[in-house]
Amino acid sequence: MQIKAFNRRAQERYATFVNTLDLTAEVLAEVDKLIDRYDDAAPGESWTIATQDELRSMRTKAFDDLDRLRVLGKKHEAELISRDWRF
Repeated sequence: MQIKAFNRRAQERYATFVNTLDLTAEVLAEVDKLIDRYDDAAPGESWTIATQDELRSMRTKAFDDLDRLRVLGKKHEAELISRDWRF
C-alpha cells in the first residue's frame, strides 16, 4: 500500500512539474508584448535597463533553458513517476 501512495505522489509531482513548465512558457510568451512596448530611447534618471535586443536575447535564453529542462524531465520521466522525489 505504501508503494502505491509514493507512486501516486510521485506522479502528482511530475504532473505539477510539467504544468509549471507549461505555465512558465506561457508567461514568457507574453514577455514579447512588453519588450515591444519598451522604449530604449526613454531617458533614465538614476538607473539603466537593458535594450530591446538584450531583453530579446535574455528571453530566448530563458526559453532555451526551459526547453532543456523539459527534455531532461522527459528523459527521466519513468524514474520520476516511479520513485519518491528527493529535494
